[in-house]
Amino acid sequence: MAVLRILATSLMIVMTATFVFVDAGDTNEVYSPCMDSKVERSDGFSFGVAFAPKEKFFYNNTQLSPCDSRLALSSSNSQISVFRPKVDEISLLTINSSSVTSDSSDYMVAFAGRRYAARSPPAFVANSTYTVTSFTLVLEFNKGRLQNLYWKRDGCAKCSGNSNFVCLNNQDCALKTTSCKDHGGTVDCSLGIQTAFSGTDKHLSVLNSWYEVENLRQYSLYGLYSNLRDSLTSEFNKFF
Repeated sequence: MAVLRILATSLMIVMTATFVFVDAGDTNEVYSPCMDSKVERSDGFSFGVAFAPKEKFFYNNTQLSPCDSRLALSSSNSQISVFRPKVDEISLLTINSSSVTSDSSDYMVAFAGRRYAARSPPAFVANSTYTVTSFTLVLEFNKGRLQNLYWKRDGCAKCSGNSNFVCLNNQDCALKTTSCKDHGGTVDCSLGIQTAFSGTDKHLSVLNSWYEVENLRQYSLYGLYSNLRDSLTSEFNKFF
């Protein structure tokens, strides 16, 4: 059974990045999301998530990797965060809500690699009206080489019947941006990205964590993270 790992980082502005390093047993020495690597189970794998208006991810009507200099994301004040989850573990990545601009329509693209560059389709995150806080990202490998990144959606099943959410395009549960703390509301709208793996590693071992995600559909991993964070904060405050 795959292990649940919770990682957290704050988004860094203007194409700077923060790395979450893994523990012993990691044989992958490639830490940049703009370099190629072949991995095995339990290796760390670095990938990036870039935030920008949707059109910024395209060049001559073709979507390019954020590693491609033709996009010029750094000169357009775009934002990027870099994560390094363990291969074939379910991870929850978090990004502070204040780091995601919602004054204009912001989208995000997950990416990794150079010669074997892979990038996800742009996913809507926030604008001045709505904010989406929960995503599932699947990293698909073939013989240890990343082949594809894609957002797995459940058609608003998690928020069906909940008046606090709006279903966007029959695929994403969204909150009203005005309900978020950084816009005067009471809700913590920090972004949660659940990651899982599929395919095979460089030894042709099957990556199974995606199948475990299906078994966890009834739970809210971001809710689990929020409860854990609140619990730790409460215990910490007892000392002061």
